[in-house]
Amino acid sequence: MKKIHFIILMSAVLITTGGCKKYLGEPSKKLATIETVEQLEALLNNAGRFVQENNYTATYSTDDTEIPKEAYKNNAGQFTPEALYFYLFTNDQVANNIASDGLWTAEYNKIFTANVVITNIDKATGDDALRQRVKADAYFVRAYSYWLLANYYCLPYSDANANAKGLPLKVSTVFTESLVRATLKETYDFILADMAEAAKTPINDVDPKLPWRASKKAIAAFMSRYYLFAGNYDKTIEQADIALASSSVQLKDYKTLAAGTPVSYASPAVTINYSELNDWTATKYYYWPEFYFLRFTYTPGWWFLPSTSLVNLYDQSNDLRYKWFMFPQGGRYFSPGTANLYRYQIFQTGSLLPSGPTIAEVLLNKAEAQARKDQPGDAMITVNLLRDKRMSTSMPLTAASKVEAITKVLEERRRELPFVTRWYDIRRFSVNDYPADDVTITRDFFQLNNNVVNTDVPQTYSLPAGSRRYAVPINGVEIGASRNQIEQNDYNN
Repeated sequence: MKKIHFIILMSAVLITTGGCKKYLGEPSKKLATIETVEQLEALLNNAGRFVQENNYTATYSTDDTEIPKEAYKNNAGQFTPEALYFYLFTNDQVANNIASDGLWTAEYNKIFTANVVITNIDKATGDDALRQRVKADAYFVRAYSYWLLANYYCLPYSDANANAKGLPLKVSTVFTESLVRATLKETYDFILADMAEAAKTPINDVDPKLPWRASKKAIAAFMSRYYLFAGNYDKTIEQADIALASSSVQLKDYKTLAAGTPVSYASPAVTINYSELNDWTATKYYYWPEFYFLRFTYTPGWWFLPSTSLVNLYDQSNDLRYKWFMFPQGGRYFSPGTANLYRYQIFQTGSLLPSGPTIAEVLLNKAEAQARKDQPGDAMITVNLLRDKRMSTSMPLTAASKVEAITKVLEERRRELPFVTRWYDIRRFSVNDYPADDVTITRDFFQLNNNVVNTDVPQTYSLPAGSRRYAVPINGVEIGASRNQIEQNDYNN
């Protein structure tokens, strides 16, 4: 078995290495034909190239997800080996038993496209105002992708982790550019520098027809996230207020959602009642009115499988997020054997969740910052602006203390942004100055030996607060293709 695996892995390395050379080599021919700003803008207007984040970690690695043992025993075929590797926080399997890492590869492809624009924009002919806009767009794309990669493959940012391994910082289209990892501080300094360039965009507000392009309001929305994670709560509120002054980004009142097309199954008989959002195709959900910047978390398994602890956070009588997005027998979509499992779904097939900055997230960023600054009244006013659009009847949250306000806001954040921000949040909780929000994730599952699940042997797995596994292992194919310039993360606990 080891010999077979080695042969397969080496084939993957050869294929990936060849693919990288082809990918990085061919654009060099195309670069010679880039002459105008409009040509570079066309690269950034290809929304499908940028909006999807292929994300096993967000889908399977947090306490928002649960794979019950009995459900697995009854229908093991619904859960891929990759899903289990991420669900059980493995290191070797994630690094070495998966042929490629879609998140790492796709984000670096986005960075490459941004670098094509940045490298050529000043030499291209065209209108100077458009040039400045396109340049700012490219810097925003690059900064956003580096921020996302840093929050998966590196340790959480803190003073203690400043010299830990960051990312390979690609700034050109040259194939021979170094892939040695910068420090975490250097990585975050690079992101901030890119965001400063992006902020030079001449576009003030989000263009509803082009929500994947940069604007000052989109940048402020992102920076409210950035500063919240950095623990700078004054800056979080400041940037949130700038973003919330948008005239084009609006909260969707879920009381106005209509019923969509129901789907019925037999053996066992189940009818799933969806909202109208489930009938939307990309021509509509790309223009979700809450977006400041268009991005989606994509689950390769097409199934966000909510945990009992997540489901129990919802008021099942009044919360419209539960009514329209939580399906108690949603597993029937996949197999009769998983009929009784919940499924979380917003749009169409359920494989995509909004992950770019939205007005809902910005309100939650601001409310959390206010709560952590010991402003419980202000925090409740802010969070209830969101909650009023999510409940069937008015049920405002109240808090009389800092502790109560933080608890209420974090619960609302988890209800509003399941799967999408939970991994980020668990990581940052571990390095802030408030130990009460630390999270330990525990799995009650079976023994996993490499690729084999032994359903006769129960086993408990744990991801404790502050674990070095907060840095997702880098795929071995990428390390091999870099000729070992890219170093793997260190796991000593």
